[in-house]
Amino acid sequence: MSKKAQTTGAPKRRRRRAQTASAADSGQTIAPGTADSSYISRTEREEQLQKWVIRGAIALVAILALLVAITFAFEQLFVPNQAVAVVNGIDITVREFRQEYQLERNRLLLQLNQIQSSGFDMQQLAQQEPYKTWLNEVNVPDQLGLRVVNDMVDDRLIAAEAASREIRVDEAALRQAVEEFFGYDPTQVALIGVEATPTPEPTITPTPFVSPTPTNRPAPTATPDPEATAIEATVEPEVTPQPTVVEPTQSAAEAREAFEQNEQDYRDYFDRVGVAAETVDLFFERNALEAVLADALVPDDGALLYADVRHILVDDEQTAIGVLQALHQGESFAALARAISKDPGSGSRGGELGDAYVGNYVREFRAAIETADIGALVGPIESEFGFHIVQVRSIEERSGSEIEAQLQRAKRQELEHLKASLREDNSEQFEILDAWLDYVPRN
Repeated sequence: MSKKAQTTGAPKRRRRRAQTASAADSGQTIAPGTADSSYISRTEREEQLQKWVIRGAIALVAILALLVAITFAFEQLFVPNQAVAVVNGIDITVREFRQEYQLERNRLLLQLNQIQSSGFDMQQLAQQEPYKTWLNEVNVPDQLGLRVVNDMVDDRLIAAEAASREIRVDEAALRQAVEEFFGYDPTQVALIGVEATPTPEPTITPTPFVSPTPTNRPAPTATPDPEATAIEATVEPEVTPQPTVVEPTQSAAEAREAFEQNEQDYRDYFDRVGVAAETVDLFFERNALEAVLADALVPDDGALLYADVRHILVDDEQTAIGVLQALHQGESFAALARAISKDPGSGSRGGELGDAYVGNYVREFRAAIETADIGALVGPIESEFGFHIVQVRSIEERSGSEIEAQLQRAKRQELEHLKASLREDNSEQFEILDAWLDYVPRN
């Protein structure tokens, strides 16, 4: 038998498939057993492929829709309720934090725009405080975010302290806080058009000359220059809108209308930038609460403590101990201050800070003054600036007209001292979570 005639006995599949395909194309029916029964025509294959494509597209769209829904739910329901800080067991949420951030950022922008529109050179102001800080906070979201989250912690601590003192804000106090914020004085406005009552001239009668009774109050000294304020407590400036200006030709009703319009414009501005009305209301409520608390700390008819103080500031405790020993051995306080004090302003004057309200100083320095014996050398006292050796020359309470200029500033300073104390004394009652950084608005 030749090779061509040889066979293995295996089925010739290719020939059979070819026959089947030829028969299918010609429309012939292939009898069972004579062709591959699993054969699918080209049309059927295309229809199946199209069905799978459609099903895959539908499944993909469904998956994408589900992911969008999950993302939306996460961003709108889960994230806003996450905590950025906890105070006395109560969360400060992302929603609250973002709202406060937007409020503060837009308050700064509003203030800076008003300053610029008044003709000031912003490049020059950018080198001065507080404008330098304001511009940095507007341009660096994390810097503003850190300040906002800390302010929110302070607000919660202050609210708890006010509640413990049974201090509440009523509607009258809230309205007064709003009016003061916009520079509107109802008492002044009520006097518009009212004739001033002439003050009668006092009758001068001759009296015998009497020498004034000597007192132990030191003579007034010059206010320390800015370089001498190394230990002076700082008070953050308030960002306020333009005050309501009462024109001389305005009636009381017109002045009131101008104030109300000013307030409404202010609220409308925040509404446009996405700050909720409730957030603006809370801002004014906090202002009112702080004002009431400040009045409780420093009553209008109260007294302020003034002291004539000098100090020597050094970098480390060991040096301060050496300074104290040298002073006890008879070294000149003024000479040592000029030689080694790190406070350039007072150091050049022999350590003299002058006669001033004790609330002007940082907490540790102030506490040392209030408890020191007159003339005694006290120290070392540690503060954020270094270590101090302090000597109090005189100390006394003053009241009445002589402290009028200092009184309002003293209220603010006492409030800031209280905030610092609450933060230090309640350090275990609050926690700022690292997560706040992830939720700072970046727009």
